[in-house]
Amino acid sequence: MNTFWQDLRYGIQVLRKAPGFTAVAVIIIALGIGAVTTIFSSMNAVVFEPFSFPNQERLVAVLERNLEIGIQRGSVSPGNFIEWSEQSQSFDHLIAISQNYFDMTDSDQPERFAGYKVSAGFFDALGTSAAYGRTFLPEEQQAGRHQVVVLKHSLWQSRFGANPEIINQTITLNRERYTVIGVMPEEFNFPFNAGEMWSPLVFDPKDRTDRGHHYLQVLGRLNPGVTIEQARLDLNRIAVRAAEQYPETNAGRIVHVLSMTEDAVRGASTYAPFLLGSVGFVLLIACTNVANLLLVRSSSRQKEIAIRLALGASRFRLIRQLLTESLLLAFAGGALGLLLSVWGIEGLATGIPDSFSKFIPGWHKLEIDKTALVFTLIISVLTAFLCGLIPALQATKINLNEALKEGSKGHSGKSARNLTRSILVVFEVAMSMILLIGAGLTIRSFVELLRSDLGVNPNGVLTMQVSLTSEKYSPPQQRVDFYEQLLARLGTLSDVTKAGAVSHLPMGGNSMGRTLLSAGQTQFTKGRQPAIEYCVATEGYFEAAGTQILRGRNFTGYESSEGPRVVLVNEAFAKRFFAGEEAVGQQLKIDDGKPLEIIGVTQNVMNDDMDDLAEPNIYVAYTQDPLRSMFLVIRASSDAGPLTSAVRSEVSNIDKTLPVFNVKAMRDVINERLSPKRLATFVFGVLAVIALALAAVGIYAVMSYAVSQRTHEIGIRMALGAQPRNILQLVIRYGLTLTLIGLAIGLAGAFALTRAMSRILYGVTSTDALTFAGISFLLALIALAACYIPARRATRVDPMVALRYE
Repeated sequence: MNTFWQDLRYGIQVLRKAPGFTAVAVIIIALGIGAVTTIFSSMNAVVFEPFSFPNQERLVAVLERNLEIGIQRGSVSPGNFIEWSEQSQSFDHLIAISQNYFDMTDSDQPERFAGYKVSAGFFDALGTSAAYGRTFLPEEQQAGRHQVVVLKHSLWQSRFGANPEIINQTITLNRERYTVIGVMPEEFNFPFNAGEMWSPLVFDPKDRTDRGHHYLQVLGRLNPGVTIEQARLDLNRIAVRAAEQYPETNAGRIVHVLSMTEDAVRGASTYAPFLLGSVGFVLLIACTNVANLLLVRSSSRQKEIAIRLALGASRFRLIRQLLTESLLLAFAGGALGLLLSVWGIEGLATGIPDSFSKFIPGWHKLEIDKTALVFTLIISVLTAFLCGLIPALQATKINLNEALKEGSKGHSGKSARNLTRSILVVFEVAMSMILLIGAGLTIRSFVELLRSDLGVNPNGVLTMQVSLTSEKYSPPQQRVDFYEQLLARLGTLSDVTKAGAVSHLPMGGNSMGRTLLSAGQTQFTKGRQPAIEYCVATEGYFEAAGTQILRGRNFTGYESSEGPRVVLVNEAFAKRFFAGEEAVGQQLKIDDGKPLEIIGVTQNVMNDDMDDLAEPNIYVAYTQDPLRSMFLVIRASSDAGPLTSAVRSEVSNIDKTLPVFNVKAMRDVINERLSPKRLATFVFGVLAVIALALAAVGIYAVMSYAVSQRTHEIGIRMALGAQPRNILQLVIRYGLTLTLIGLAIGLAGAFALTRAMSRILYGVTSTDALTFAGISFLLALIALAACYIPARRATRVDPMVALRYE
């Protein structure tokens, strides 16, 4: 231990005597460790441990699948869920969750809150209890006793002023009196932080036979010792029997069981391997850079090392001393990197709007926690060995007689060290090339996405949602009359050029699905009917949203519920089901069995995942399917923001009990969906810039040292008549040779590795020639600049001074 402290004190003294070298090395290490810690902390929060429930390893998500018609992640019908609950032997809790909206009308201004109805055992399965009050009792899952509600902590604070006396008080929700029985802890945000309150989900007798409506999210807690595969087999035995008994609704349907964490992080995990791989490259580049600097520095310490060896120090003792110095550099870089990662985490946390990040599990947990601190410590130690081991081995592998006979600069083992430095430069350039191409593809993909036709024109468009009550607006014609009156009023507002309504917004993340029974002459067999997107729209919607009708015509606004049913389809629908035919004039049937005539074909609209995989979509006239809840889409001739209060006023003039909610500009809706891709692109870009800077520093350092070591040779060449341009070419040729070898290796590596990026790219292939060529040219240009400065300095060597150099 005494020798360790001795090494530590000596290492501090050595580094203090070389402040320039120490500062550069610490900054380089800090950039590498800071990048790795930032990405690891974010991945730990949103991918590895987004939840912290007890028995997390036993919590699973249960989905329905029908692979024959392309359903990978289907919601569950009430009938199937009830059957699973009664017959399955694998779970101690099987929970159904249904998203719901609660209209609170206790004040002058009605408010709408998102929430959930949950079946018995929801809070017990998650292993959580109320911070104030209690959660649901078993008897409160029965009809007539289910009008109780548990509040989210943030709603309790914002809406009720954190008043603990709200417990056992009643509030009006959806025109009924509910008793507030509990407030959840501040950290409870499930499902996905999007709900403001929870109430019991009660199944009536009709639900036992309802196998056609799929709207339930199901999770379960496995019995101790039961595996996910065993639970999957258990539920699929039930599903097979159901498919035989109910072929019209259950044919082809199977059950998929996976861990709740795996299901929740499926979106974030798409980018995780690429981000972790990228920061791994950055750390390797940083370590390579510092290793090169240590190799250069060890050359100037050969005499010191030789004297210590001659005085009896063992090679192991000197290697330990040199590694201690590397450890000091790594810890100093780690401390600075940790500070950089704190800023990085803060930047990531604000990189996605709150209105969207609340749907990302674990996003609220973004921070540098204990796990991140331990990780930083481990990475710092690893960095010390990666940076210091090769230089330490090279520095202590010297010929004592030659080293002690030479002057202060010593050249023992010079060729071996030069070879090692050259290999490290090649490796650094190759790693930088791979990372830069990956970042270039991501940036190009995002640019192509921004330039693409989204299928809407969001400029000057305001959206908001209105939901009519089932009691007051039960007759369909009353709903039609309400929206016709409202849209007519909105059309008279100043600056409004067009107003329409639609059941769900494009790229809004709230689409509806239906089953296609037939398209033209094609009849689909039971259990194999394709799933399609279903949308209800008014005549004015398409012009208000900026979605073009490519062929045929629009709705007239006078389609009667008793008359022929008509529909518009998007181009993806027409190409899939009417390839080579004209879709206009054809008929189709969906799961209600009524024929629909296609009167027009619209352009495709970008899907919710923003990856251009346009799903077949149909638009039904609102007058023929008048839903209660609709999104208003209002196009203004200028900024639409000031219209919000006017629209609220018009809604209130018709029915003052109706809340207006989800008020957003269409541009904000799109930006929310773009925000994960924008953030990922930004992170890749930052990592690429770091890699490029480190590569330039590494090449410059090696070339500068090479010039200093060849000063005598350069002096001789100039004394014999060599011109400055000859010296310039000599030095640059050496640097570019290393660079070109690194570029070739990097190109081969990038060609192999970037193929995995295909699933996150849009409008560009993983082997895009423009990106590969552009990055190669950029890196070569940076390398040329890094070589040119030392080469230029070499041309100014005074031959008389150089000849006395040794």
